[in-house]
Amino acid sequence: MSEIPVIKQKMLMLIDFDTCSGCQSCVLACSMAKAGVFSPSRSLITLRKLEERCLSIPIICEHCADPPCLHACTTGAVTKDSETGVVSVSEDLCTGCRLCSSACPFGPDTIKFRDDKAVLCDLCGGDPQCSRICQQKALAYMPFTIAGWSKKWELAEKRKGILQSKEVI
Repeated sequence: MSEIPVIKQKMLMLIDFDTCSGCQSCVLACSMAKAGVFSPSRSLITLRKLEERCLSIPIICEHCADPPCLHACTTGAVTKDSETGVVSVSEDLCTGCRLCSSACPFGPDTIKFRDDKAVLCDLCGGDPQCSRICQQKALAYMPFTIAGWSKKWELAEKRKGILQSKEVI
């Protein structure tokens, strides 16, 4: 695996499930980048299906402006970088209690657990492999703008509503 670049400016990830084909390329790219294997179980992205509407919904950390997971963490393991906006978990401080996962408004699939420690998407240090591989541009990594931020949260709220419905498998 290559060296992970460091995010130099504030960026954001737009997740537009209306354009997602469900191909799982993002899932496999993530597992290769993070675990060195092509294995959906090792990915930090989960793909949920809404069969009746022929939708696939990528679930990945939203790096919230005011992360509920950070407030739920009793050990201080969850932090947010004020410059980049990236939410991360300190493996040394994490006890594996799963309070962060319970607090996430996007569901428990957003936060993964490895060796009983929480793991969040870190946007590959500024070069997210999931958005690089996504042919449909359902995952689009771009410089922060107010318009982009508004669109990101409009799409996130729409996704959250569908994920909280009983239709998703």
